[in-house]
Amino acid sequence: MEKLVTLTYQRRIAILSQLTAEQVAALNEFTRYALLSQFHTWHYLKNTDWEFAGLVIDPYYERASSHRGENLYCDCGRRLKNQFILRSRSSGRQLKLGITHFQQHASIPEKVAKEIQAGVNEIHLYMDSILQRYVAGHSFPHAAFDYAVKHGGFTNRESTILYQRCQLFANVDLPLYQTDELALRQLVRELKNGTRPRLTRKQILQLKETIATDWRQLEQQLTLIQFQLSEAGVTGQDLHRIKSNGINYALQRRKSRFLIHQWKEITDLTLNKARAQLAIKLRELAFYALILGDEEKFSLQQTQICQSLAAHHISVKGSRSFGVREAQKIIEELSDAS
Repeated sequence: MEKLVTLTYQRRIAILSQLTAEQVAALNEFTRYALLSQFHTWHYLKNTDWEFAGLVIDPYYERASSHRGENLYCDCGRRLKNQFILRSRSSGRQLKLGITHFQQHASIPEKVAKEIQAGVNEIHLYMDSILQRYVAGHSFPHAAFDYAVKHGGFTNRESTILYQRCQLFANVDLPLYQTDELALRQLVRELKNGTRPRLTRKQILQLKETIATDWRQLEQQLTLIQFQLSEAGVTGQDLHRIKSNGINYALQRRKSRFLIHQWKEITDLTLNKARAQLAIKLRELAFYALILGDEEKFSLQQTQICQSLAAHHISVKGSRSFGVREAQKIIEELSDAS
């Protein structure tokens, strides 16, 4: 495995300036997903009054001179690249913080704050490694990924992190992190040798846990979008209608209206039913992609929605359903009022 080397600030900006807007967005979605996974895996806040409610990343933070969309800020007023959303379990209060202010604003113990910072630093090292591979001439291994897909290497494994990262980076031709590429090439070797093992019980459980993590992250993204809509002035009955329309849109044309409400319920389902619940959640996210449209004030959210959907190989098509049109009208009226 290659040694991870931190890029200097100037070098990172120089490399990022060579990337397209789509590549920057994909790289930030990789970072966002990794940060969310860190929080879910290590349960950093389990002994505090706070719970992790979401994460927003400014994909153009490094490009101060050509910034697109809105800046992100800590509650103290400092401009941020990574804005963490915390919610108080006791009062419901929301905080928008940078990683360095967890202890100061949320009274999170110093030890926990340091653990979170260490996790963030590790992920930034991974991102730097991808940038260094890019400038060294590496590109996405399309031939290996296409072979694995064509020969069933990801059949029943579409929800794995490796598949999602491949989908994300294949669309913009960014190189994979070295460990991911090695895992992909190992899969191709197994397929060429005729190895196509059936899923074991342990693998099925792991897949359902991965699906549960995906579902939870999508739910948090939806919660954050709804919170930002309320911050922008969509409140009361209008916000309730948008939420209801989103759920109804996600359930359209389904024989069953069975819907889970907690991510832990995923592991009690069959693999097919777990996948169906993830598909519903993705369709609900696609609803927000449709209603936010080209609204400039929601451009950052739109970028993140599109990258989340792309990571799951979901395309958004226009819709004339009543729920979509009603929600779009609410958003348009909000823009007119401002």
